[in-house]
Amino acid sequence: MSPRLRLPVLVALAFTACIEPGYPLAPNGQVDIRVHVAGSLFAADMLDAEGKPVLPRQKPSETGVTLFLAEGGAPAYGGFVTVRVDPPEALVLRPYPEENTSPTCREIEGAFRCTASSEGYARFVVASESDWSGEASILVSWAEQTKEEAVEILPAGLPASATNFTMLVAGLDESLDGARVLPTFLALTCTVGPLPDDLGSKWRPGAIRSREAYVRATPPSNAPGVVEDAPVIVESLFSEAALSTTEDCAERRTRLRVLLGPTGESERFHLCFSDIGGEANFAVTSGQKQIDPGPRVVVDPEPRLLRVRALQSTATIGFEADLFEVSAFDVNRVRMKMPVDLRVEGSEHLAIEQASVTLQEEPDPATVIPALPKSEGAARLHVTPRLLSAPDCVSDPINVVAEVP
Repeated sequence: MSPRLRLPVLVALAFTACIEPGYPLAPNGQVDIRVHVAGSLFAADMLDAEGKPVLPRQKPSETGVTLFLAEGGAPAYGGFVTVRVDPPEALVLRPYPEENTSPTCREIEGAFRCTASSEGYARFVVASESDWSGEASILVSWAEQTKEEAVEILPAGLPASATNFTMLVAGLDESLDGARVLPTFLALTCTVGPLPDDLGSKWRPGAIRSREAYVRATPPSNAPGVVEDAPVIVESLFSEAALSTTEDCAERRTRLRVLLGPTGESERFHLCFSDIGGEANFAVTSGQKQIDPGPRVVVDPEPRLLRVRALQSTATIGFEADLFEVSAFDVNRVRMKMPVDLRVEGSEHLAIEQASVTLQEEPDPATVIPALPKSEGAARLHVTPRLLSAPDCVSDPINVVAEVP
């Protein structure tokens, strides 16, 4: 055969190799859609700089889909349909990972096409690759027909059917007012004179009060795996409370994201409290679940200064009088409530009736301690935090003298 006769044959063969096998499913064709995952998918809760989901993430986030194509009651071998998703940002279409065969569904000429196998089946994958949530539709089109299948995409986090959603906090003291964080008195110092201009930072490096906490939930019985890697957002709603991943609270934030593990418990984190104290409220949310009412912790202020003043330098035997003033101050130099124990050094010279008292806070008057002079000599007042021996704050001495004739 001459070269001139051979050329058309080669051109014809090359053109035939570019034609995709299959044919458009006929108008009377039928399509059955089966989604492999029975429940909902989960959206991503965080995306990276490239817009991809941050791993690990909650499952299921994707599902296989099987199509059965038929014509006249028989498998439509080679028949193809077009698949798309509405809205487009809801789901990504991908070929199904087939074993030892070519994918039955893939992108061809800008469209996602599924071609039936000899048994009439075609498979593909739909995956949630964004933080979009809601109800999406898989649309399968052929001839002038369209068939639709809904896929629900839940926000990342716990579904509404999860139960026992709670936050547990260790190391709290229970009282009539609820869970409390008590003062440590480690920052408390003494004075007999005026207040310093600065009592330091309310967040003392290395000495911030913290409590370990974690979140837990029980998964629905029909979907035990949905709690794993479910994100939980914990937020502090109080300016004097923060969250940290370390016990020393060196790095603090007002919002923390934690993930639940396979058993429904999150990793441990820490609640951090300033020396100001107050009522610390937290919001805890995960997907369709919210702890309501949110966790609440009462935090006692941390005293910074205990002032014990002698109101006069001398006292006369037999004349009871208000001889001492005792006040406690927080880091902002504001007088605060504080229970203290009282003891007189030189009790043979000066007697007090109270062994303990609760110091008054602003705007109440300062706490004064009455005493009865009994015999000549010097006496001092010792004040300590209730049931503690330190710090021991001591007043200036008061000299008890005999009555002037």
